[in-house]
Amino acid sequence: MAGPGTERPGGAGPPEEERISYLQLLQRNRVKLIDELGDKIDSILDHALQIQLISKDAYEDVKYIPGPRKKVRTLLDIVDCLGEMVAEQFILLINKSKDMSDKEPGSREHLSVIKKHKQVLSRRNEVMMYYNTRPGEKIHLSEQFTNLLLVEGHLNLEFKRHELLSFGQHRIHLQERSSQQMEIKPGQLFMQINDKQAPKRTLVSGVAGIGKTVLLQKIVFDWANNQCFDNFEFLLHFTFRDLNLINKPMSLRNLVLKKNGHLWKVLDSVFEVPEKLLIILDGFDEFKFCGCLGGDCYITDPDEEGNLVDVIYSLLQGELLTGASVLLTSRPTAISYIPVETIDRFVIITGFSEKEIRYYFLKYYQDEEVGGQMFQLVKESEFLFTLCFIPAFCYIVCSVLRVKERENHKQPKTMTDIYSHYLCALLQHHSRVQPSGGGDLTQTLRNLGRLAYAKLLQHDTLFYQHDLEAHLVELNTFVDSFLDKTSVQEPDCVENVFSFTHFTIQEFFAALHYILEPEPFPDLMNVDTMNKYKMATGFLDIFQRFLSGMLSERNQALLSKHMKLDKVTKSESYCYWLIEEITEHCENGSSILNLLHCFFEQQNDSLAQRIKPKNLRIHIGDNALCPVDVSVLKYFLNMRIGDLEELDLTATSINTAALKSLQPFLHHCERLWCGENKLDFEAIKFLCELLKSPDYKLKLLGLGWTDIGNNELRELCDALKDNKTLQELWIEGCNADYHGIYGFTAVSSTNTTLKKVVLIGHCLQEEDLVKLSQNLNPSNSSFLITGFSDDHGQWMGWCDWILQRCQLCDNEKLVYFLTKIFTKFLQNSTFTWMPQWCKELQELLQDRIRKCTSEEIRTKLEKLKETISQY
Repeated sequence: MAGPGTERPGGAGPPEEERISYLQLLQRNRVKLIDELGDKIDSILDHALQIQLISKDAYEDVKYIPGPRKKVRTLLDIVDCLGEMVAEQFILLINKSKDMSDKEPGSREHLSVIKKHKQVLSRRNEVMMYYNTRPGEKIHLSEQFTNLLLVEGHLNLEFKRHELLSFGQHRIHLQERSSQQMEIKPGQLFMQINDKQAPKRTLVSGVAGIGKTVLLQKIVFDWANNQCFDNFEFLLHFTFRDLNLINKPMSLRNLVLKKNGHLWKVLDSVFEVPEKLLIILDGFDEFKFCGCLGGDCYITDPDEEGNLVDVIYSLLQGELLTGASVLLTSRPTAISYIPVETIDRFVIITGFSEKEIRYYFLKYYQDEEVGGQMFQLVKESEFLFTLCFIPAFCYIVCSVLRVKERENHKQPKTMTDIYSHYLCALLQHHSRVQPSGGGDLTQTLRNLGRLAYAKLLQHDTLFYQHDLEAHLVELNTFVDSFLDKTSVQEPDCVENVFSFTHFTIQEFFAALHYILEPEPFPDLMNVDTMNKYKMATGFLDIFQRFLSGMLSERNQALLSKHMKLDKVTKSESYCYWLIEEITEHCENGSSILNLLHCFFEQQNDSLAQRIKPKNLRIHIGDNALCPVDVSVLKYFLNMRIGDLEELDLTATSINTAALKSLQPFLHHCERLWCGENKLDFEAIKFLCELLKSPDYKLKLLGLGWTDIGNNELRELCDALKDNKTLQELWIEGCNADYHGIYGFTAVSSTNTTLKKVVLIGHCLQEEDLVKLSQNLNPSNSSFLITGFSDDHGQWMGWCDWILQRCQLCDNEKLVYFLTKIFTKFLQNSTFTWMPQWCKELQELLQDRIRKCTSEEIRTKLEKLKETISQY
């Protein structure tokens, strides 16, 4: 486009004496510009921001609008509002862009390759693969994809440990809040949200079976069909399952070309403009080198060959293809290996909503009445309904219920029940097809179990034909129900790669192997074995639950009926071990949640009579609890093993409804820890009702780091006026100021039982502290503690509690917990009681460093030890 008084494109323009303004020129050519600038709008927009022609806000307003034509319209509207000078510079910019495009010899070929690349990715991702999809059956992604809830949020350690059902309650809690504030649509993963800078590297995390891979399949398919992410000119999709096959140094270029040979002509231009490139890396938890990420070895050139782990690390660090965007997915248990400082946005994928579960049931049963009835049946079972929030389990539950409905059998109660019934349904079906194959099927299951167990030890989810042969696994229609096969092109041949259809299926078969083998070697239930094979905290949780469920009497009977098994002799020894472990954990207050799940899987009330701890301390903190976790806890407490001396719900994402459901078990609870949770006013009000009731015997209540404010503190003050049991109240890190805290000065004159209210880490100013001390009874100066002091006797109990909690924490939590203590509370402090306490902490850290098998975690522990040594 020319300026006023110059030649117009396409022929004669108005005569010289009819000079028009630049704004008028843009308005007259608006329709033509919308047609012409669509394929160049992103480049024009970037340049407009660089030369400060438009503001960053205006840039963001246009950048993430879906569709190039809409972008052009919006940008023209913005320019129109900015005046004549901006219009003139804008015309010069688009003329320059047009000239550059005309001079670029490969532009047509470039566009042609983009088109072909999108066609390839669309074809590869148009079909969804369900477990046991029949040969020739195609389930199109566009027809069957069920929406998933994505929630923005930093994945702290509270979310990392339990990976199967850990987000059930957390997602429900988030759904109760304003979804518009929290929910992220797939197309927004790289958009600016809530005034935050648009991210370059986004991590999507979710538990097993939650739909991470299917979500990425949907994203790739939609991009290929121009439905999302049109600001990216190219998209490269890798899975760590495929990358695990790389066993020699390789360049990024060759990694790309292995599956995208059609890009070889334009790959240079793709790498030259990384800002227009999106790289997807799916399944980091399956990466066989996930624990080796780090170091100072960077790959900076796409043609430079290097170890795969260095290529991945360099992409995440931005050393390789600086400016490219990266979308990474992982299970929570592997996140500790990811350099979190490189991640700009953390997103949790939380599976189906209740509405989507119902939609899934209707689709599965293909009959609205039957599907509705089955959905209602599942909704009435808290356990089954919670499982269905996870898409992979939703399918298995539907499969099992269909068989149970036909046979009029009892519905399953536990996770192992569901998988066992699922397995038996397949065995029954296969036996009907091949009546003489019963014995062979049992041997096939043994061989599959041996394979699953061996690969679990090696942290492998992929294996080859020679692995199948080594474990005598022969491919047939039955085995195909559990194994996926992928053909991979190698330089000199095509090789088949196998995996279980889902990692939980592999864990189930590994547990099956353990109970069938008289002496499985090595023994995964042995602590030394777990350390030797670097089994991270939580890695074997699901394996252990399956093991417990399979050793229960009802599942032994079920499996024996269908598999013709010999009598298993491990049940009694396992139950003895489980009882001893639960007893010990109750007595010392160690983390017990997974043991409670194992106890629940047994469904044997008589076991409770053999659990006789000296005291009952239940610590399930540092796990984001879901409804099933709460149900498991209530199931255990219902056994009436003893009075509940202590319940630790720290960092569990507990909400008001869950707290209320625990009310019957809190009558004799002496110490209740609810810290590091986002407790709302209703939750505090409920706890205050406990304090007001003469039936409850709370002596200590911990509410640290719950972000409660003035209103909540006033409610607590009112509840404490007549309370006769509470002795200590801990409210570290609150958001209250003088007006909320002042009420405790009156409590001290009416409540003679309460000895200590700890309110360190608050919003008080120096003058506020002076006023508070003036209003307190001088004889009770240690009642309201708003800051640390040199009084060793006053802080000795706190130091002992911190040390005890550290001893119970795993290494990840230990680093997180102590770092917060020293940076938020004790930074630059020099109290006389600190040196001895810090010395004990250093000794604990040194012991952890010596035993730690993760280089990354060891480095964090060493850095923390050095920090503490300065006090």
